[in-house]
Formats: sequence, structure tokens, C-alpha cells
Amino acid sequence: MIEFVVLGSGGSIPLPGRNHPAYLIRYEGWNLLFDAGEDVQRRFVEANAGMNKHMAIFISHIHADHVLGLGGLLLRFSLLGRERPLQVFGPAPLLDFVRVNQNTINLGTTFPTTVHAIEEGIVFEQEDAGIRAFQVDHRGFTLGYEFIYQRATGPFLPEKAREIGVPEGPLWGKLASGQTIELESGVSVEPEQVTGERDKPIKIVYSGDTRPCNAVRESAKNANLLVHEAMYAEEHADLADERGHTTAREAAEIAEDADVELLLLTHYSPRYGDGQTILSEAKEVFANSMLARDLMRITFDSDGNHTINLPE
Repeated sequence: MIEFVVLGSGGSIPLPGRNHPAYLIRYEGWNLLFDAGEDVQRRFVEANAGMNKHMAIFISHIHADHVLGLGGLLLRFSLLGRERPLQVFGPAPLLDFVRVNQNTINLGTTFPTTVHAIEEGIVFEQEDAGIRAFQVDHRGFTLGYEFIYQRATGPFLPEKAREIGVPEGPLWGKLASGQTIELESGVSVEPEQVTGERDKPIKIVYSGDTRPCNAVRESAKNANLLVHEAMYAEEHADLADERGHTTAREAAEIAEDADVELLLLTHYSPRYGDGQTILSEAKEVFANSMLARDLMRITFDSDGNHTINLPE
């Protein structure tokens, strides 16, 4: 099971119930955090995400509303005794941001922490999952992220293994994990000989802050979930263009063009109150649109089917 958790859905100004941007993907003992808005540490605890799991953080760009919570989160991890290493990825200015925090507020960690300055391309690979960064159209160098999960093999078929003569034990485990093995007879056995059809990949795409652009459209093709900023409604399209953001209608047009399953609208301006203006505008173009809400969860099963759980 893969779980997507909204830790912060707000725009430039945090509001009660709407923290600055932060989104969490949880799978197989991993926490992958995308952006770290102000007070993400509290939302992390409220989501019961776990402080000592395998973890990586991906920052879209170095604007205050997307990074102000990073220091507090790392400090909290240290105070609570985290031991596992943690990696942080983002545009090159992230290095300066972390150094300034280290030098001015004595921000250090009790666990190994590595900060990576990244460009476009594959930035993270771990067993069955990978993350690709792509440049979007905002003020300054800004990244979106594409997460893809697909198991290396389909379900293991014991009867097939026995027919070929693979003895039950560790060799079964290697084949099930996608490794080729060699029997004592010298015969090689490929994983495809003893496993079923692989599940379809599960893809989640996060736009970061951006104007409508082909990079998001291409990455979002056939995505299970597109998480796209919708800072403005069409009545303020001039502001969206001026400030490097997207309207709800434009986000919906991208979702429609890319044939995504679900569009999650986020980072919308406080001027729209409960966001119904944003949602209505998007639904006129793409019916399967919904507003992000802090602490909502979207879970995906092995077939890519999703379940939405809203906070009380």
C-alpha cells in the first residue's frame, strides 16, 4: 500500500487548518516528504508518520513558504533521538539556506544528514520506487517531482519454481525480488519464469509552484494522482501570470490533457476562503478534481485503486 498524506495545503499565508506546503508519501517503511512549510513538524506528528523511519526530503524551490519548516523538523528529529540517516534534495540555493541555519541558529542533527543540490533527472532510487525531478516555470529555478512505484516482479508462483526444480528456500526469495539465480546443475533461472504479471506502476506527480507548462503535462501522463497548485481563479489570471502561478482552470486543463485519474488542487490563495470557487472552476474542465485538505490521506492498493480519507 502507498499512502499520500497532505501535511500542508496552504498558499503564501498559513491559516488555521491550512499549513504551508508539505506532502508526504509513505510506502514500505519509507517517508518521502515534498516541501517543508512552516510548522511541518507538528503536522508530521499529527499524521503519526514516525520519526525514525527511512526518509528523504525533496524541496521544490527556496521560497519561504516551502522551506521555513525544514529546520524545525530536523531539530525535532534530533530531540527525539532519530538515528537513521536522512537525505535532503533541492535546488542549489538549498545548500546556502542550510549553511546559514547551521551558522546562525546552531542547527545541527544527531543523525547523518546529507543535502544534495540537484538538477533535472532521476534523483532517488530505492528498491521498487524512484523519483525524477523536472524543471517547472516559476520565479527562479523550481522543480516538480514525479514518484513512480512498481515492484520488480509480479507475484511469486511456487508451483512454477518447483516445476523448474528450484529448491524451496533462499533462492525463492531472490527470484521473488527480481534476481536471476543459478541452480547446482548450472541452469540459470530468470524471475520471469516463476512470477506472474507485474502490477501497473503507481505514479504521483507534484507540480511545485509553476505556471502551466509542458514539463508538468508530460510528467503527469496517466498519473494516478496529480498534485497541482491552483493559486488563483480565472478572475485573477493576470496575477497568476505575473507571479508565476496557475489558475484552477489551467490546472484542470493539464489534468485533462494528461489523462490523470485524480487532480488534487492545492496552494490556493486565502482570498478564496474555503476554496469552493477554485474547486468549481476546476470541475468545469476536469470532473475528478478535489481540494487538498491538511491531514487528508489518499491510499493506493497494488492495482492503483485509490481510497480517500478526510480528516474529521
